[in-house]
Amino acid sequence: MNRLVPSLTLTLTLPARMLFGVLLFGVLLSGCGATSAPPAPVTITSEIFSPLSVNARKLTIVENWQMPVTAPYVGHRQTPYPSNLVSDWASTVLVPAGGSGELILDISRAAVMQEKLVREDSLTKTLTDEQDVRIRVELEAQLMWLQPVGDAQARIKLSAVHSVTVAESATANDVQAAINDSLQAALAALDLQARAELSKVDNIVLQ
Repeated sequence: MNRLVPSLTLTLTLPARMLFGVLLFGVLLSGCGATSAPPAPVTITSEIFSPLSVNARKLTIVENWQMPVTAPYVGHRQTPYPSNLVSDWASTVLVPAGGSGELILDISRAAVMQEKLVREDSLTKTLTDEQDVRIRVELEAQLMWLQPVGDAQARIKLSAVHSVTVAESATANDVQAAINDSLQAALAALDLQARAELSKVDNIVLQ
C-alpha cells in the first residue's frame, strides 16, 4: 500500500516577508558600515621634539592667522586647531633659558585644506578605487629674537607644506587619519627647519 507522506511548505505572509527583508537589509548595512579604527592624534612631546635652551628671558607667541571656515579649508574642524599645534610645538621646543631678551613666534598661516580631485570619466576608472581627496597642510611662521645684551637680533622665516591623497573607499576615520598624519609631518618639517636656521645664529641657542 502506498502511503502518502505529508509535505511541509513554508509560506511567508506579507508581514513576515517585510520582517525578513528588514533583517536582511540590516545585515548588509552592518557589513557595509564597518568603520576603521579611530585615528591617532597629533602628538607633541619632548620625546618627539627635543627642547632647545634659547638665550631669551621669555617666549611670546602671536597668532596672526585668521582661520577660514569655508571650503576647502577644514582647519576649524580640527581639535586642537592647527595654530594651537604650532603654539604647542614652540612651547615644547623653544625653552627660554637666558637672563634677558625675548623670542617671538609670529604664526601667519596654519591651514588645512581638503579638496576633491578631478576624476576621469571612463568605465575602467569607475571600476577602480581612485584617489578622491587631497589633504594639504600649510604652516608659516616667523621667529624674531631680540637680545639687548650685546644688541643682538635675528629674524627667521619658517614654512612647511605636506600633502597626501585619500582613496575613494576611505572612511571618515581614514580621512581624519590622513589629516592628522599630514599635520604631524608638517610640524616635523617645521621643527627641522627651525633647528637648522637657529644653528646659523650666534649665541641664540645655549649649550
